[in-house]
Amino acid sequence: MEGNVRETILRLFRQKGQMKDIGEHEKFFDLGVSSLTIIELQIGVEGELGITVPTSELMRLETISGWIEAYGAKARQQEEVAAVSA
Repeated sequence: MEGNVRETILRLFRQKGQMKDIGEHEKFFDLGVSSLTIIELQIGVEGELGITVPTSELMRLETISGWIEAYGAKARQQEEVAAVSA
């Protein structure tokens, strides 16, 4: 799941015109990306991965690597809960 999280986030970010060449550690707000674009990306990521992270947390993270860590942590939590429930 972890690799899928990274690949999905990178793909969706790089599909946006102004972030086509963005690095994982670049702050997207410094590149002029709007909060509306971030919310659109959040909806896309969460729709594909089935994982939710609060918008306020994502706005503070500011980088793709931050998003990868946040969604990866949520994925691990879901996997742990599923393993305990099984």
